[in-house]
Amino acid sequence: MRALALMLCLVAPGALAIGVEVDVGGGYWFTGTPQFQGRLGVHQQLTKIGDSSRLVLGLNAGVFWNTAGTRIGIPVDLTLALHVSRVFFAVVGGPWFHFNDGDVLRAHLGGEFGVTFGRIFSVSIEAGWLQPAPLLLGRFGVRF
Repeated sequence: MRALALMLCLVAPGALAIGVEVDVGGGYWFTGTPQFQGRLGVHQQLTKIGDSSRLVLGLNAGVFWNTAGTRIGIPVDLTLALHVSRVFFAVVGGPWFHFNDGDVLRAHLGGEFGVTFGRIFSVSIEAGWLQPAPLLLGRFGVRF
């Protein structure tokens, strides 16, 4: 218990703040289906690296809609992002639940590259894999 109290005292004052982000995106799942999604995410800065870099851990969940076959579902992803000034690189992955499809659970893994504008807006591109095919998505996000 003392170790936890000591760690909390040594952490920078703003380091424990949790951020919230809402994003919308669209792209193509290479099974022949365009995909649209909206997500809500929470993120926590893990560490600051130098003056303009930081490592951030996030959890995103939302809803997606594949237009072919009208598949809907819930994407749940963990994100580990390196922010260098306005640019960020992230690794994302987790289970995606498809509700009106034979396979309810599908694996997702991807890499994301993005740019932030001020402290509020972000634009990114994700190239990844959503079982059983590649996935390419563009996203626009708003942070709180």
